[in-house]
Amino acid sequence: MLFFNVENWAMFVDFILIAGMSLLFLLVVFLLKSNTGFSKKLLSVFFINSIFFLLYYYAYLHTSRPLGGIAVLFGSGSGFLLGPFLLFYIRSLIQPLNKVIKPLLVHLIPFYMYWIAISLPVALSMVFGLFKAYHTQYVQIADYINLVENAYFLGYIWMSFQLVESIRKAREQTYSFVESSNLKWISYLIIGLFCIVVVDSFFSVYELIFPRIPWNIGTLIAVALILLYCVLGYKGMFQSQILLPHFLLEEQASSNQKPLKNPKVKAESSIKPVRQLDVFTPREIEGLKNKLNELLITKKPYLDESLSLSQLAEELDITDKKLSELLNQHLHTNFYNFINDYRVKEVKEKLIKEGNEKYTLLSIAFDCGFQSKTSFNRVFKQKTGMSPSKFRQLQDKTTGP
Repeated sequence: MLFFNVENWAMFVDFILIAGMSLLFLLVVFLLKSNTGFSKKLLSVFFINSIFFLLYYYAYLHTSRPLGGIAVLFGSGSGFLLGPFLLFYIRSLIQPLNKVIKPLLVHLIPFYMYWIAISLPVALSMVFGLFKAYHTQYVQIADYINLVENAYFLGYIWMSFQLVESIRKAREQTYSFVESSNLKWISYLIIGLFCIVVVDSFFSVYELIFPRIPWNIGTLIAVALILLYCVLGYKGMFQSQILLPHFLLEEQASSNQKPLKNPKVKAESSIKPVRQLDVFTPREIEGLKNKLNELLITKKPYLDESLSLSQLAEELDITDKKLSELLNQHLHTNFYNFINDYRVKEVKEKLIKEGNEKYTLLSIAFDCGFQSKTSFNRVFKQKTGMSPSKFRQLQDKTTGP
């Protein structure tokens, strides 16, 4: 008799489901009881919905119709619910509450319709025996509805991915250090959700073509969700707000829009937005460049590890938008790369200077404005083509006896 038979699989799934629901419940309690912002409340919806999603498979495993009905009532239609919540959770990290809550409620209209048309009657059928004929008809087309739901979810996953990319680019225009709170965990969460939705769609297509498997194939999706939230979900509890200038977000949003194909509006769509430095003469632009370079050489503000675009603009006595335009349009770089160019140059000068052999690479990096070993090594190699240790070895050979 094989050890991994149907009975053992059921016991394994039972343990995973109970452990997963318990863990998600603890995360929800932590999020709701802690003094957190609105974005954390949005994140808690992911965990709450997943608890009922897992409860459905637990009820299926134990053939409990009342539990299944409760799970369907609060956990069905996840794609219509979590898609908008994913997008607006990310928006809540960069926008105030009043710009998030009303649009979110509008985007949830398909979920309201699904809940009234499917979740409620199916749940009543499972718990009280009502709407049995309706429930039977729903089962006939459940896989087709699931495919529509998954397609809807994938659309929001794509929009969420684009928004994260826009935030990443805007952060590089604003901060000289972007490794902390860089939303990388959300990128992994988006990729994980994409894979799960694609696999779930494959299962639905499979069940439309082939006979159903005796055990619920969806339990694999449930296990995958538990693993995804365990690995990445908890990081959201420590995600802080991201402060970004509004004009940068608007520029990123407009750059992501596809050009219009209608020839009647082609001329209008090709009009370039008015920039503040457009009224400056070439001589004035060169004067700004020289003033910026002199400021960086004399005062070395880049040594401040938390230097931001607005801080440097204040030192330069111009607006942050003008400084951003100067870097992007006239120096063809962004704030992050621009400042790190000076930091790498400072590190190289210190490594070449005699008497600095007693200092470690990391201490020199921190003195020059870098905040972590990882970012220092990555940026230095990107700018010079070699690692900091390799550069130091070459300098030792050059200056050695």
